[in-house]
Amino acid sequence: MAINKGWDGAILVGTDEISHINNWEISFSGDALENTAFGDTVYDRSYQPGLRSHTVTFSGYCEDTDVAQDALLDEMRVTDEPTAVTVVCLHERETSQKAGWTGSAVITGLTVGAPVDGLSPISGTLQVSGGLSTYAT
Repeated sequence: MAINKGWDGAILVGTDEISHINNWEISFSGDALENTAFGDTVYDRSYQPGLRSHTVTFSGYCEDTDVAQDALLDEMRVTDEPTAVTVVCLHERETSQKAGWTGSAVITGLTVGAPVDGLSPISGTLQVSGGLSTYAT
């Protein structure tokens, strides 16, 4: 198995790639539900698996003509009812077979900046709803 190269990554909202992104991460986490009870004969706590959650974060540079960035910004700033978006995180996109993860997500944060001495940054956080699936083409 080959090691994935970071420069080959991408993040999509629906089918549109977010331009100028230079970092994305998925945080995979799960609850540990304690089931220790009075009278247990061992002196250690015991746990069983609980619910899982996945959070996607990304960062890069803002471009006002980018369709995917506009879709995220519109979702956070318009007065319509918020909706979930489909997010695709690719760790391999330049080959004949794209590979990564996909799922429905709620945008929980979006930050756009304007530093006097650099490019305008954009970053975001998306909470995955219902789990992630393997994505491959």
